[in-house]
Amino acid sequence: MKMNLQNISNWLSITTSLAVIGGLILIAYELNQNSDLARVALINDGNVSENGLWQAIMNEAPNDVIAKSVECPERLTYSDYVVLDSYLFTALNIVYRNYEIAKEGLFTQSDWKAEVEGYANWYLTDEFSRTYWDKVGKFYFDSKFSDYVDKQLATDGISTYGAWQLIRDNMTLKNPQEPLVSEPCR
Repeated sequence: MKMNLQNISNWLSITTSLAVIGGLILIAYELNQNSDLARVALINDGNVSENGLWQAIMNEAPNDVIAKSVECPERLTYSDYVVLDSYLFTALNIVYRNYEIAKEGLFTQSDWKAEVEGYANWYLTDEFSRTYWDKVGKFYFDSKFSDYVDKQLATDGISTYGAWQLIRDNMTLKNPQEPLVSEPCR
């Protein structure tokens, strides 16, 4: 009987030690996971802060400058460039955020690639935006991301201007003499 109680006591001690070790392993895993989540939160917060700065530079509505960059880019001023740089960087930085989060393991490669596939042509197919991307914009971002954007730009895709033309061409115009260009280009 004494031997049996001693065996039970030994097994209980071993089981307790294993449970403590298992708990410590679980705590270490959770701390590592919390560290990863904190790093992703910092990346996201940095992205949001940076975009906020660029959005402030754009002012409230950069639409006239964006339209001018497509319809009459030869009329762009340096002030217009600052707005366009802010607009394009912010738009692409929002897409890039998914790439950064995927690098941390919370998104998959297909998540960030889907964003690029959805927006590369949308933002970068007109002459100004494409030149901006090729000469300035792509260098802000990791080369793997930039290369995938370039790959998407080599495919057919619709731009904001292309979407507008599709809609405009299918509308019944009340005044067909109305100019088809924005105010800054008239």
